[in-house]
Amino acid sequence: MLVNVGVDRNDLSEAHITYCYDEDLVFTRIGFPHMLSPNNAPAGCGSIQAEVYFSSKYRPLAQPVSEVIDRVIADLRRTGTLREGDRILSRHASVVRHANVIFDLDRTAAIETVHGYLDDIGIHYCGRYGDWGYLWTDESFISGERAAEAAMSLAVA
Repeated sequence: MLVNVGVDRNDLSEAHITYCYDEDLVFTRIGFPHMLSPNNAPAGCGSIQAEVYFSSKYRPLAQPVSEVIDRVIADLRRTGTLREGDRILSRHASVVRHANVIFDLDRTAAIETVHGYLDDIGIHYCGRYGDWGYLWTDESFISGERAAEAAMSLAVA
């Protein structure tokens, strides 16, 4: 789930993205989109996007979205990201059911099955979801180049 919060100040963080692995926090990662472009928030305002991970298999979403938003805001205050006097200008959440690669004990066998099948029928895969790995942007780009080169070499042959 992506929880977006608009705030009446823009000095929310020095970092563009922060990972939060404390088990008592509802979010695992927070980003600050207003730092990436001046078009992401009104002048003088800031934006926070909190990632709240869940899955039906490992960590079911047990409360309504509105309660998750409230918990995110409370945890942002607890971590000091939001101050007591900050005015929340907007709040919104999007439930994204298939957003991240899950690294579990079934992953290796599943990758072998899927990649084996795709290899057998000549489909080149790439990127975070094709390679089924946690890839950074540059790694995804390189993965795409490799897949494109492999596909083009078949077309030339």
